[in-house]
Amino acid sequence: MQLLRSIVLCARDRRRADCNVFGNYQRLSLGLGLLTSLMLAAGCSGAGNDGGSGGGGPGGGGPGGGGPVAGSGGGSSSSVAGSGGGSAASSGAGGESPDRCALPQETGPCDAAIPSYWHDPGTGECVPFIYGGCEGNANRFESLAACLETCQGTTTDMDACAAPGDCVLAPPRCCASCDPVDASAFVALHRDAVADFWNASGCGDTQCERCPEVGEAESTSQYFAATCESGRCVVVDVRESPLTECTKDADCALRDGVGCCESCDGKGIVALNQSGDLGALVCPEEIVACPPCAPVYPEGMTAVCSEGRCTPRLSETP
Repeated sequence: MQLLRSIVLCARDRRRADCNVFGNYQRLSLGLGLLTSLMLAAGCSGAGNDGGSGGGGPGGGGPGGGGPVAGSGGGSSSSVAGSGGGSAASSGAGGESPDRCALPQETGPCDAAIPSYWHDPGTGECVPFIYGGCEGNANRFESLAACLETCQGTTTDMDACAAPGDCVLAPPRCCASCDPVDASAFVALHRDAVADFWNASGCGDTQCERCPEVGEAESTSQYFAATCESGRCVVVDVRESPLTECTKDADCALRDGVGCCESCDGKGIVALNQSGDLGALVCPEEIVACPPCAPVYPEGMTAVCSEGRCTPRLSETP
């Protein structure tokens, strides 16, 4: 206030020796700025720091911190509280949404028929159901493996392995795909975990439709195999591996399936590079005694190199 009085006197009599209006104005500005900052700080400490707690479990929320959004974990002094996730103050919800694995089954109002899985919190099992295609809730999974991994944490144990021969293929749903086009049509499991995997599926006595007959040249399921990589069973599409790479027809040979032992029924014909080591991909470390039979290949089928890949081909009949 003394500074303000001096400036007023100087304005009346510019000849006063102690008058330096510009300097006094600067000091006044700094003084007022400091006073304003102190007042704002005092106001903030009393009004805006209520938003700091809350946010933890479902429905907890944080106390409304003076602004339109309720507080969560930060103690912010603005009208919006910290970044930890409170809900709107009007709802007082806060926290995370309920565990998706505990939600009820919802098929939705639409009429699509999409095979899916949901986790039944009453039994602790992943159960198949038909999803209508719209709405519903988050307790819905495209495959049994996804449901088990999310809600039971068991898939990672079921696919643990030490050697390629430990692993086998299984369908991710109750009914296998008739003509799979990619590796998502299978899951790879340790062979000792197959029974547990099936029991956890809840499929029970599910009746699957018979697949339509397709020619050997059009079939694709026989090109998928299970192997062990970095201690986990994985699905391999042999068509995309070095086992089918070629530069000429002479590189390729027919084989009945991609198992450790060649089949003898002629129902899983593939074409592989003759120098490829299929055994290293799918066979166990110990010696395997294969059945004494000769594979049967469809009449007129040969292995050819097409676009850098071995493939079986039926000759044109006149």
